[in-house]
Amino acid sequence: MVPHHRLSAACFDQLAHGTGDAAAVAELRAGQRSRLMLLLRALTEIASAHPRIPGPLPAPREAWNLLIRAERHNPSSVERLLLHPQVGAWLSRCLRRLRGIAEEAEEVPLWLETGHLHTVAASAALLAGIDFRIRVAVRDGGIMLPALGFLDLARCDSRIAEISTDGEEDRAVLAGSHTVPLPSDLTQDAQGWYALRRLHGPHPEHPCAPYLDDIDPYRDFLRPSPPERLSEPEAQQWQEYFRSAWRLVAEQTTVDPAGVADCLISVVPVRYPARAEPFSASSPEAYGCVLLNSPADSATLAASLVHEAQHIKLSALLDLVPLLRGGMEEVHYAPWRADPRPLRGLLHGVYAFLGVAAFWQARRHAVPSEPIGRAADFEFALRRAQISRGLRTLRAHAELTPMGDRFLRGLENSLADWLAEPVPEGPLRAADGVNLDHRLLYRMHHLRPDRDRIGQWAHAWRLGQPPPGALPTTVLRAARTAVATRPALIRLRLRDPAGFARLREEPKAHPLGGARTPIQADVDWAAGHTEDALRGYRDQLAAHPDDLPAWAGLALTLPVGPAREALLGCPEVVLSVHRALRAEDGGGPDPVALAHWIGSRP
Repeated sequence: MVPHHRLSAACFDQLAHGTGDAAAVAELRAGQRSRLMLLLRALTEIASAHPRIPGPLPAPREAWNLLIRAERHNPSSVERLLLHPQVGAWLSRCLRRLRGIAEEAEEVPLWLETGHLHTVAASAALLAGIDFRIRVAVRDGGIMLPALGFLDLARCDSRIAEISTDGEEDRAVLAGSHTVPLPSDLTQDAQGWYALRRLHGPHPEHPCAPYLDDIDPYRDFLRPSPPERLSEPEAQQWQEYFRSAWRLVAEQTTVDPAGVADCLISVVPVRYPARAEPFSASSPEAYGCVLLNSPADSATLAASLVHEAQHIKLSALLDLVPLLRGGMEEVHYAPWRADPRPLRGLLHGVYAFLGVAAFWQARRHAVPSEPIGRAADFEFALRRAQISRGLRTLRAHAELTPMGDRFLRGLENSLADWLAEPVPEGPLRAADGVNLDHRLLYRMHHLRPDRDRIGQWAHAWRLGQPPPGALPTTVLRAARTAVATRPALIRLRLRDPAGFARLREEPKAHPLGGARTPIQADVDWAAGHTEDALRGYRDQLAAHPDDLPAWAGLALTLPVGPAREALLGCPEVVLSVHRALRAEDGGGPDPVALAHWIGSRP
């Protein structure tokens, strides 16, 4: 009888409270190893029967047999390879292509993508220390040996190479008429060999040393990418940020740092277009991998590492224990995302930000001084409110399994103590404003009122009649979202008052890394100059009536009264009526007057 993986009650309850020590993560990792071995076996079977495989390479079973030899000789080396995140990303992508689920990428022929199996087997054999000989594909000008490094064969005009070993000293690659030796120490760069670098987060109790991967074609699980080696200064900068960030992670204990360390196998720098908010990502298909934009500061990087470790743990847990029934069929508002999210995604967000809130809760008590303490207070207040709303949505709409109910109760218990903690008025007010801003933008982007009813409201306005009593019904239609700079401005004001002061003098010279340059009204709002911001938003809407962040800014800065009530309660209705009136006469009414009229409905 094949044994099943079991998760101990103690480990489950740890995870359910938002933490998880090294033992809990080890149980999750064991499940991932079995899952990946099954996927690898499935790929071998499907590829062996596929009419377009293997191309110019040996049969897939040859690679599988080498992998089995390596495992029998040194099981731990093969486990290390199987748990290398880029192997998981490749496996999932390749299986989708073989099963016809994913569109084929013309630049990567199917035989070449499937042929990555042979380099995986070669890496396993090298790690296990056995002698072998196998043909592999040349891709992006070389051979990527997962979890080891990249061999540059740019001068060799061949798409197939042969790797052979005979003891520690005789290891070579034959590509066409060229023979290229493999270095004896694969952990260090050598001529033509680029080893996977490591980041080092030293700590006496909780060290962390993930790969800094800039060469594996599957390092970015969102899209295959050729090697893009960081320069030495760039790699050193990442090391400096990671060292200081890991110190902050290791010093907190709410989310067990040993468990976080064991979740982080690979850090992948990505150079996506600049954005106002930090970017990080992880995937269930690439267990242990974290994509990161260049970090802004060590505390932000530390929070991102905790955030993604939480995702990694929950993904592995969901492979072992069902918490939701379904969870992908309907979408809901997620306070941390601009787009609607399925319930499974909402659960992921709640769990990830529970870890982030724990980090900032520890940080604000460790460094209560200004301005770092104020920034930590803000992040803590922001995230606990978002988690609270997410949990309420899950309770109202998710179909939980018994274990899912137990899991959610653990999260709710962890959050309850934090909700009772006092937060200084300034950071608390800023967090409430950012969360309100987010909800307003979400509603205006994605909620569509009934068109006929909007037409009736527009007709009543034109005739000077009172607004109809009942609000139009709305439907959810996901749309592209505009980027608001106000959260980034608040963070800048709290973390770097001097930098915020410079930005106030010349907003257009400081794009904050986002797609939208801050307008003066945004800066005034972040500075607490509400009346100046209100005038600025009215001017902005007079010139750009479809600027949704300006509509949200208008709602945030209006004084108490019917106009503010309408824009806070039904911003999508005010916007839709304004658009309907503009469509007829081209100009449109004053947004504040229209909002006041709608807010005065019986």
